[in-house]
Formats: sequence, structure tokens, C-alpha cells
Amino acid sequence: MNRSDEPTQPGPALHAAGRVRVRVISMEDGMTLRQLLGRRLGLAVAPASDLIRAGGVYIGNVRTCIPTLRVREGERVTIFCNAASVEPLDPDSLVVVHRDAHCVIVDKPHGVPAAATREGSRGAVSHALVQLLAREGVLRPYVGLVHALDPGAAGLALFTARGQDRSSFLAKFSELDMLRVYRARLSGHVPEGMSCETPLVKTSAGFRLARPDEREAVAARTEFRPLAASDGATLVEVELRRGPTEQISLHAQALERPVVGRAGAGEVLELACVRLAFTHPMTGVAVDVRAELPPWADPGAN
Repeated sequence: MNRSDEPTQPGPALHAAGRVRVRVISMEDGMTLRQLLGRRLGLAVAPASDLIRAGGVYIGNVRTCIPTLRVREGERVTIFCNAASVEPLDPDSLVVVHRDAHCVIVDKPHGVPAAATREGSRGAVSHALVQLLAREGVLRPYVGLVHALDPGAAGLALFTARGQDRSSFLAKFSELDMLRVYRARLSGHVPEGMSCETPLVKTSAGFRLARPDEREAVAARTEFRPLAASDGATLVEVELRRGPTEQISLHAQALERPVVGRAGAGEVLELACVRLAFTHPMTGVAVDVRAELPPWADPGAN
């Protein structure tokens, strides 16, 4: 057993990094998760439970939000100590543009994560949706983000939504031939017909550009249609169907026309999903929704 994984009281240096990893030892076998956090981090019951419910604790590679879950000897527990400090997103602040028995489409603002990050789930749209469904009486609600959208980006985020009484149907939405229309501001001049066909590779952290002759590469093509130019940047429109949202930023970067702004929570990346159109996989009904354009995405705003 790796003894470096077994501090009885982690020192300040571990807390400064924001992440603590421990391995459950024999005397901790059968403890609840919140008891383990109390022993290892010196937390009282309430803050330990809050940290777990905020999505900051993993057993192995699986996030768990149940404070009373019992741990077993040898299990590795990863704790992101700052997860509970994130301000929760008010469910009543969500701009819901479509909702039915199977899915919800939210018009997400810049800077807000669509789904849980590695460090925690609090503050994300998905977390607020779970709270909303629970408040409405749905037992153990589950939501699934269909297409990734960077926290710094804005626009339409499609989620499946269900309770514990129904099996998952996320795959049915993920496999759809769905029209997704995006707007972005790219640095520099974008000529008519600019496109990129660099293949992509999926990794545990998302997608990246493929290297030449890489076996796992997946074909991808992005066409950038210029709409307007100002202040050294060009407003473009992009249509995707099955490709990942990440290919827009990756292909723009490959063409040396990066998306204006910064990615990440609390930031503004001038990229927005402005339209979703698809045939509902569960009902057969046509769904076609549009987001309110951010000022930078509207060529007539200025």
C-alpha cells in the first residue's frame, strides 16, 4: 500500500493545492464518507456533507454526492476541497426555451458551466436543473448534457432529464442528426469559404487536433461563414450536425483565427450556440429553438 496516500491529517500544502487524495485504511473501513472527511480533513459533519453534496468527492473515478455512503479499505478517495465554496446557480434564474417529458433546453449565459467540472458540480446548469426537478417532486433526478459547451461560451444547451423510475435515453439524443448553429467572433480577417478539415482525437479530457497518421483520428470539417467584421475580428456562423462543439475552437485555432475571449468558468468566450433543430427521438415531434443573440453575435447591434 502506498503510504503517501494515507495521511491522518493532511498538511496545509495539500489544502493549498485544492485537492487531497487518501486511501482508506483498515481502521476506517465501514466509515461513512462524511466521517472519513472529518477524520482526514478535520471537518465537522455539516461542512463535510456540504462538500460531498457539492460534487467535490470521488471514490475511485466515480463522483459521489451521498455523505452517508460507507467506504471500504483500500478505496482511493479524491477530495476537491474548494467545491463547496462555489456559489450555487439559482434554478429560477435558468432561461428555459424548451421543455418536455424527456429533455430541457436552456439558454446558458457566458461564464457558467453547462455541466459539472472535475472539481465539482455546484454552480453548473446541470446542478441547478437537478435542484429544479427535485423541487418538483422528481425522485433522484438525473440530467445529461447532450453536447458540450465551454463554460465561457453561451447559448443553447440540451439536457435529457429523468427520474430514477426511467432508464437513460441520453444515447438516443446524442446519436441524433441535429442541426446546431453557432456564432463566433474570430481574430483577424475570415475570407469567404474558409474551412478546416483537420481530424480530431477524443481523449479523457475532451477533443484535440489529430497528429498526422494518428490511428484514432476522426474526420471533421468546419466551414466558417463570415457575417461582419469590426475591431480586428470577424463574426462568423458555423453549422454542425454530428461533430463535437469543440471542433469550432480547435479548427479556428488551426487556421490561426482563434475565437475571441477566454474559455473557462467566469470568462467570456465569444462563441454561442444560437439554434437547435431536430426531430425528437422519443415523440417524433419537430423541435426548432433559437437563443437570444449576445450583443457581440448580432451584426446589427452596433
